[in-house]
Amino acid sequence: MTKEMEDLEKQFILSEDMEHEDINGLVKRILNFCKVDTKGFVVIQKSGLIIPQRIMLVLSARYLANKLQQKLGRENISINEVVTLKELSGMLKEKDTVIIARLKDLKDAKKVLSSERGIYKVATYAIKDFLTELDGAK
Repeated sequence: MTKEMEDLEKQFILSEDMEHEDINGLVKRILNFCKVDTKGFVVIQKSGLIIPQRIMLVLSARYLANKLQQKLGRENISINEVVTLKELSGMLKEKDTVIIARLKDLKDAKKVLSSERGIYKVATYAIKDFLTELDGAK
């Protein structure tokens, strides 16, 4: 019985860091659409995206940049995974009211989370599907 359980453990619990592999793959995919500067400003390189896609791109990029810095063991993590409403409207050059309306839609779809008023982050489980959607729209 113990041998069988140990075999099951080896099959189920992987010895390598799967989060590292996951982040690596997602960062490579998101590079096709945007880049992030050291202060967390996201530069979108793909044109023709609608506002909810641009919001998801910014939130996903910030999350992945933050996780990448954490995984690399950076002492001074300069990119925060959460984004304020002001940062979003500044990066996307859209009015606050437009951003708020689209954020509400994304929150209702459970793609964006908000821990407090005016502070947003991507729901991590939504990143892969979102990038797949963008890959299909190329």
